Amino acid sequence: MGKKVKNEKNIISKIFNNGETYNFKELFIVMIFSLCLGFISCFSIFILFNGGRNYFSVNKDLNKFIDAYYAIVDNYYGDVDKNELLNNAISAMANSVGDEFTVYSDSDASLVFKETVDGIYEGIGCSIIQNADNTISVMEVFDDGPANEAGLKVGDVILNVNGKDIKEYDVSSLSQYIKTESESKIVMKILREGEEMTITITRGEVETPTVSSEVINSYNKKLGYISISIFSSVTAKQFDSHINKLLKENIDGLIIDVRGNVGGYLTSVDEISKRILKKGDIIYQLEKNGKTEVFKDDTKESLNIPIAILVNSSSASASEILASVIKESYNGYVVGTNTYGKGTVQQTLTLNDGSILKYTAQKWLTPNGNWINGVGVEPTNYVELSSNYIENPVRENDNQLQEAMSLLNN
Repeated sequence: MGKKVKNEKNIISKIFNNGETYNFKELFIVMIFSLCLGFISCFSIFILFNGGRNYFSVNKDLNKFIDAYYAIVDNYYGDVDKNELLNNAISAMANSVGDEFTVYSDSDASLVFKETVDGIYEGIGCSIIQNADNTISVMEVFDDGPANEAGLKVGDVILNVNGKDIKEYDVSSLSQYIKTESESKIVMKILREGEEMTITITRGEVETPTVSSEVINSYNKKLGYISISIFSSVTAKQFDSHINKLLKENIDGLIIDVRGNVGGYLTSVDEISKRILKKGDIIYQLEKNGKTEVFKDDTKESLNIPIAILVNSSSASASEILASVIKESYNGYVVGTNTYGKGTVQQTLTLNDGSILKYTAQKWLTPNGNWINGVGVEPTNYVELSSNYIENPVRENDNQLQEAMSLLNN
């Protein structure tokens, strides 16, 4: 019996090794190695055809573009800017979708966009404005920024920066120079109340303030007022800080102002809504390919005071989500005019040169399942802004704010 088994082993070995004899341990290793190779091959084919894209089909489709690209690059009689050629091609591809929110931005425009929505950038922490006489002055100094620490003040007229005459710049180019100047220290000569002085500012990381607040005393009540300029990545954190300060003042109601706020990150308005709603309340719904997913508050924190939100035709996207939350889930007031009507959600893809492709990925619905695209959020209290406020923008002339105050007082 033992001799028969031994012969069978030799026969198997000869089949695999062309007459060379392997022992069983060596044969076992060869078999495992062969199985691994087979698995890797099968998995690779699966990835190529089932990983969301058919590699061979995509390659075939792109051949048309590649042929056209090189036909121009290699044969056009004049000079060709390859970057411009590619940028225009991608831009045209985005435009052909027929959706105004599916767009392509080159690297320069993408940097500005990223700074805006991230809420953090490298700079000195101030905003500037060009005056009627073409001088440039400081319009705002951020509380925790380098400019504030160095002593720069609102109203300071900038005369030169690092020895460069300010006449060489407009507001945009000066801001860009300050952000990208190779030296970390910015030496700024300014004019303050008729006196010239020099301030040295060390450039650093700056968080853009997107939320401001105050307490308004009205008819023996304390009303909290919060303005949100954009929903950036730092807005929810800033909102949380401001609402906590207002609650310590024992406010009787809250006014949230998103007039002119064009939106921002979905995650930002989601976090702010969770600070307001009760656990289990619906924030929004997302719909894609006929499937709807409902997003609810899953936190313990909530507010229990009357809320009114101020909106206008420029309140869009994330602003409209917050307005819908206040109206449908919180049962608060929406004061102003119909909002912009942007009921879609965009995602972004950063390409290898820093440019950004932004594309529409989903529809969002209000807590009650309404799609406000092209329609906007309808106010509970429709109020058009008074012409008196446009001519003289003071609180007393802001009839939309006054309406919100009246509602909360009652």
